[in-house]
Amino acid sequence: MIIQESRIRTKSGADAIARHVLHGPKNEAIRIMAGSDWLLYDAMREARRENLTYGLRHIAFNPNEPMTDAQLAKFAGRICHELHADPEHMTLVIHQKDGSTHGHLLLPEWQEDHILDSRFSWIRLEKLARLEEIRLGHALVAGRHDRSITKALRQDGKVHEAELIAALAPAQPADKPRAAYTSQAHRTAERQGLDLPKLKQRVASLWTQSDGLKSFRAALTEHGLTMREGDRTEKRPGAHIIETSDGKLIGSFTRLTKVRMVEFRKLLAEEQHRTVSKPETDIKSTRLPIRRTTPDFYEEYPIPKTTDAQTAPRKRPVIKRPKIREWQRELWLQRMADVDTTATKPLSPTSSIRIISAEEARFRKEIKKAIAQQQAILDQQAPEASWKPLDRNRTIAIWRKQLIPYQKQLRKSYDRYATAKRAWQEAEKSRWQRMTGKAAKLESLADQLFFDFLEILRFVVQALLHIVGLRSEPPQPIRTVLNEKNRPQLERFKKTYDAEFSAMADPQKLESWLNQRFDTLAQARQRRIDKWEKEHTGEKHTARREIERLSALLSTKPALLRRQVTMHRQTPQILTSSPFATLL
Repeated sequence: MIIQESRIRTKSGADAIARHVLHGPKNEAIRIMAGSDWLLYDAMREARRENLTYGLRHIAFNPNEPMTDAQLAKFAGRICHELHADPEHMTLVIHQKDGSTHGHLLLPEWQEDHILDSRFSWIRLEKLARLEEIRLGHALVAGRHDRSITKALRQDGKVHEAELIAALAPAQPADKPRAAYTSQAHRTAERQGLDLPKLKQRVASLWTQSDGLKSFRAALTEHGLTMREGDRTEKRPGAHIIETSDGKLIGSFTRLTKVRMVEFRKLLAEEQHRTVSKPETDIKSTRLPIRRTTPDFYEEYPIPKTTDAQTAPRKRPVIKRPKIREWQRELWLQRMADVDTTATKPLSPTSSIRIISAEEARFRKEIKKAIAQQQAILDQQAPEASWKPLDRNRTIAIWRKQLIPYQKQLRKSYDRYATAKRAWQEAEKSRWQRMTGKAAKLESLADQLFFDFLEILRFVVQALLHIVGLRSEPPQPIRTVLNEKNRPQLERFKKTYDAEFSAMADPQKLESWLNQRFDTLAQARQRRIDKWEKEHTGEKHTARREIERLSALLSTKPALLRRQVTMHRQTPQILTSSPFATLL
């Protein structure tokens, strides 16, 4: 079992990993065992709230021998237990490609009260993979950390498993297995239109057929490839990379050919020794000795004397103080003048300062607090009123970009069905093909491709509804086994969503359909906002009247305010409906 781990940065978001894991069009079938894309987006929001660098942990495991979905799910649970993750928040997806299955496990880095454990995670994941192979009786796959895994298992008391894994470790540390490329490099090559596994096999076969670096370079040139020195020569001197003729990187020479770096440096030295020829004459030194032959030698060749300007000491630079601005100077003088003034001045008779009692101050404070509460009710808005208005062009462009792979998949399926149908119709015209049974076989193939086309149509229409928000769940994976029993259900689905099918088949209709969907979305939001405002109109009217009454009470003269406080205390039954019943 090959197991790989990668961490998704918070600033990258969950869109790319959700498209790859949950909606990968290159897979034959996708089975979502746990979680959803909404769970991934929520994990990213939590990581952003906690200021984490990474938001998701992506663990992909690909067994060499077949495993059932239940076995893959149990293995995912063991990974959660090992990394101290909550299985309730995991997203587990099973991909089926070329008849084999592999799993994708996505875990949030923020686990409600702690960060997901990452200490020696690569070694621990390889240990789980080896133990799972032993538990299921699969052939053990050698890894780079077999010695560390053996040591850890012996400490845990699993001596038998440790002995089995110890036999996989190579004698020399340099002989450890290495991956020819990372998963990130594989994804990058796919986006560039390169088949990295095939190119790696081609480079390895060319190296085995070559008798040296010179013939290997010539073989690479014949296949449109080149080998040159790497860019990071200061960190890895002598490292060479192999790339295509247009500069697309394939990988390093040592990783692709499994040649040790020490041996490769020897090959480079031999190649350079053959190409660089030794010069005919080897002049060790070209300096001619000079000897004084006459008494006035130093007068004939005088030594230049230094001038006075050169010998004079340099003058120390003058450091000028910054010039103070005029307004700063006036402010400084005013502050210096205020030093001699008295600390307190008697209040003038016309001063606006009024001394109030502590009881009156507390009452005014409670009134202001109640006004603030009523103002908060007035300031409330509908939940969607503060949202940014929808941008039609940007929203439709995003929808259109997400639908491109599904359109290609639908068009490819229809072309296969149309080709098979034409071949069957041509065979029906031939009497000989009808007698030999070839026409019947072609008819059966056309029927099967028609079922496949209806199933892909169902998948594509559900994807369309999910992307534009009319379906909460992602599309159900494509079923690979279909027969006549599934035909009524598929045809009923096609009849129900005929408009969506027509939109996906015709780009002009799709543009019109997306515009109508955007208008419906914007109108529905505005209706929700208007409904909320209508429901809270009475509450806001009451709050506005209460603010007016309290403001008038706050501007009352002190004597009248004190008399109103006394009246409120004498008649508490009148204040039962007032918001100040609890304050007085």
